Amino acid sequence: MANPTHPPVDPHTGPDITWRGVFSLEQREAMIRDAAYYHFAKRGYAHGHDMEDWVAAEAEIERNASVSQALPPDAPIQQSAAHSARTDDALKRVVRQHPQNAIQQIESIEPEKAPFKE
Repeated sequence: MANPTHPPVDPHTGPDITWRGVFSLEQREAMIRDAAYYHFAKRGYAHGHDMEDWVAAEAEIERNASVSQALPPDAPIQQSAAHSARTDDALKRVVRQHPQNAIQQIESIEPEKAPFKE
């Protein structure tokens, strides 16, 4: 009986397994399971679509993993705003209603002419 020969794997055309360096198999499966449950809930808890939910969740996790690897690991993370979105909207509304009173105008002074701060 002859040994079956397998074609060599070309890393440029082979399956993308770069996510394995980021998540363990158990973590990946748990993420897919959670995402599949959210798909199930979004469908209204209708039974009979478990495979579709799992495949959609798997594709979503793969897509998110490939996007996260596209960012350099030392990319600076944007800090959150000082205000919530609701507060920002309220401030914008005040500025629109009272454009002259909402933002105080401060006269600028050149650094050379500024008094020495003790």
